[in-house]
Amino acid sequence: MLDFNAASFLEELGLRATRPRQAIARILFADGQNRHVTAEWLAEEVSQQGEPVALATIYNTLHSLADAGALRMVRGTGQDNIVFDTYTRPHHHFLDERTGELTDIPDGQLTLGSVPDAPDGRTIAGYDIVIRIR
Repeated sequence: MLDFNAASFLEELGLRATRPRQAIARILFADGQNRHVTAEWLAEEVSQQGEPVALATIYNTLHSLADAGALRMVRGTGQDNIVFDTYTRPHHHFLDERTGELTDIPDGQLTLGSVPDAPDGRTIAGYDIVIRIR
């Protein structure tokens, strides 16, 4: 593992460094790898490390991390759950329809000619492109 201080990381984001949040942050960020996770997967990982945490706490922490900019929420995967992405720069994904696995599309490999104007009174907050593969 890299030298990762979960408490400092959380505090820098303006989040309280509770024990469950620290356990979650270590799993998500300590090794520096980009990953796509669901709350259910993360709950299993936390439990396997001897830190059982309520699923509601996992969801709340993931949403707090996303609100703080440390995670990106990926929608449109066809799954019931939101997938959380540790790679927060704008990018898009391949979705394997058989396995449900998300894979990042490398920067620069997908370009859009234009994005439609938002309806009156609305602004575009962002967009995610998910290309389904088999």
